[in-house]
Amino acid sequence: MHDIHPAHHAATTWRDFCIHIATIVLGLLIALGLEQAVERIHDYHELNETREALAREQVANDKAWADNEFDWRRTFVELKNNLAVLECSRRHPGTPQTALPGDLHWVQSPFIWNHAVWDAAQQKGITQRMSLEEANKHLEFYGIMTMMAEQSLQTWNAINDAHRFDLLDPDPTHLTGQQLDDVINLTLIALQRHVTLGYSFGRFAAEYPNRPHTITWHLIEKLRPTAVMLDPKGMAAAHETTKARLKAANSGPAGNVIDPQALNYGNREDINK
Repeated sequence: MHDIHPAHHAATTWRDFCIHIATIVLGLLIALGLEQAVERIHDYHELNETREALAREQVANDKAWADNEFDWRRTFVELKNNLAVLECSRRHPGTPQTALPGDLHWVQSPFIWNHAVWDAAQQKGITQRMSLEEANKHLEFYGIMTMMAEQSLQTWNAINDAHRFDLLDPDPTHLTGQQLDDVINLTLIALQRHVTLGYSFGRFAAEYPNRPHTITWHLIEKLRPTAVMLDPKGMAAAHETTKARLKAANSGPAGNVIDPQALNYGNREDINK
């Protein structure tokens, strides 16, 4: 708000009046210009401070990443262990808990990440002052982190569903066959969701090769081998057939047509020949 004070004496001529108006207008322009300059300097410093804070937040996330990968590997092995124990109890009814190939563990650590600086930058509108490339770069990174945190929560919920039976009795050998089947299925769901999080670790490694990482697509593929990986020679023909179908999924001159061959799966008669 700018205060405009009246002249000490009234203008007596048009010339005096014009000079008086011009003085007021010039004063207002100078005041507005100074105000805008101060705001721009403030915005400039605020943007630089945010960039520095984001850089520190990235360093903190890099440090947390190693913990996240450690926890992912541990939980993966933990769930595989639980499946082995439960399946053994299902296949061998009456086996005492002490004779099973391990005991059950249902511990999962949540995905750890830092995002307070980024959240504040968005709320204050500071990200709008960044270049489109810079803003998109941060948006993509924090978007992946948000997705992985949600996937970690889904794994957490699935693990809690799988071992709710131990609220009454922690001994799996006391479960009926149907109850064991249910627990095994819930454990498989938890493992599947945990592997989905693992694929996101692999995506991160692929998109940010210069950031610290040890979990890659290759590692996840080794932990979840396909039939072709287990029997490359025996599955060769079937694998080539599937590759041909997938290639036909994007055919035509512009590569935007699904060739009917992609949907030709044969029939029982073809298999029996």
